[in-house]
Amino acid sequence: MAFEQALPPAEPVAEPAPPRERTPWGYADMAMAIGIVIGVTILIVAPAAVIASIISGDADLGGDDTAMAVLLGANLLLEAFLLLAVALFTVGKYKVSWSAVGFRMPQRGGWWLPLALLGGALVVIWTYFGILAAFGVEPEGNIPDEAFDSVPLVVLVGVLSLGLAPIMEETFFRGFLFGGLRGRWGVFLAALATGFLFALAHIDPLVYMPFTVVGMLFAWGYVYSGSLLASVIAHLLFNGISFGLAVSGVGT
Repeated sequence: MAFEQALPPAEPVAEPAPPRERTPWGYADMAMAIGIVIGVTILIVAPAAVIASIISGDADLGGDDTAMAVLLGANLLLEAFLLLAVALFTVGKYKVSWSAVGFRMPQRGGWWLPLALLGGALVVIWTYFGILAAFGVEPEGNIPDEAFDSVPLVVLVGVLSLGLAPIMEETFFRGFLFGGLRGRWGVFLAALATGFLFALAHIDPLVYMPFTVVGMLFAWGYVYSGSLLASVIAHLLFNGISFGLAVSGVGT
C-alpha cells in the first residue's frame, strides 16, 4: 500500500473529439434536390400564377375564388415535391431509413421543447413586426386575406398550412438540408444557411430575416432532441396560430 501511495497520480488521457457525423447524401444530392424544387416552382407554380391571372381577368387574385384555388393547388403540389425530393436522395438513393432524416423518437426534451421553440419563434416574429409597424411598414402574407372569406378556400389553406407544410418543410429544410450540412459546416453555419433557404420559401423579402432566425431555432430543436418531432409540432402550432388569427379576422 505504501508503494502504491508513493506513485504519482496518473494524468488523465484526453480523448479525441468525436468526428462530425456526415450523412451519406452530400452537396450534389442537396443541390439536385433544391434544383427539383426550383424546377417544380417554374414548371407548375409559375404557370398556375399565369392561369390564375387569366381567370381573374387581371383583377386582384384575392378577389376570385377559382384563381385562388388554382394557386393553392399548385402550392399543395410543391409541398408534396419537397418530400419526394428528400425521398429520392436519401431513402431511394442510399437505402437509409427515414430515421436518418430525423423521423425517430426524441432522445431528450419533453412536451416543453415544442412550446419553447414556438415561444421563441413568436417572440422573434412579433418583435420584428412590431419594429416594422413603428415605421409604418406591414409585411404581406403568402395568402391574401380574401382567401379566408370562402369555406372551400379555408379548407385548402388549412390542408396546406396545417396538414402539409409542417411535415414537408421540416423534413426538407431541417432533416435533409440541415442534416446534410451540419456534419460538414457545423451546427451554426448549417442552421444559418438552411434557415435562410427556409425564409426564401416565403414570398415577402421583409420576412427573410425573422424567418431565418425561426429556421435556426427549429434546427436547434432538431439537434437538441435528435428528432424532427419537436420542430414539426412547433411549426404546426405556429401555423395554427397564424391560421386561427386569419380565420377569425384578427389583424385584417
